[in-house]
Amino acid sequence: MMKPPPRLRFEPRPSRLGWAILVLACASISGLVAWLTLPVWATVACALAIVATLVAGYRQLMGRGVPAFVLVGADRRITVGDLQGRVRDGPVLDDSYVGEWLTTVVWQADGDPWWRPARVILVVPDTIARGDFRALRVTLRYGRAVETSASEAG
Repeated sequence: MMKPPPRLRFEPRPSRLGWAILVLACASISGLVAWLTLPVWATVACALAIVATLVAGYRQLMGRGVPAFVLVGADRRITVGDLQGRVRDGPVLDDSYVGEWLTTVVWQADGDPWWRPARVILVVPDTIARGDFRALRVTLRYGRAVETSASEAG
């Protein structure tokens, strides 16, 4: 049996580029909401949604939502360590997106209840080194989950 390739390890940095794009998008939407003639309650609801998006985006791009380290294997298994020292493993889901300027790693932690939404790691070019970004895209695009047959399992 052939030995699998080593897992890709990277340590994401906070993304100033992602944060700038999010702030620009929220500012544009705020301008649109201000320009529209909406009832006061709708304007307030939109403003609250925009603020909530900014807070969640800041956490994901610049704050505690940025992982301390990530290990991704060709078997589409991921290990994520957070800044508090917790380490979680799980499969990378097919909902992940791999692009030239943006990659989203969608994964589900082992043992999470069925109702818990999948976790997402947003990777843009200023988050990790160029070589690691390319290796991550290749691993996600061409990696395959290992299937265990009934004869191997028992």
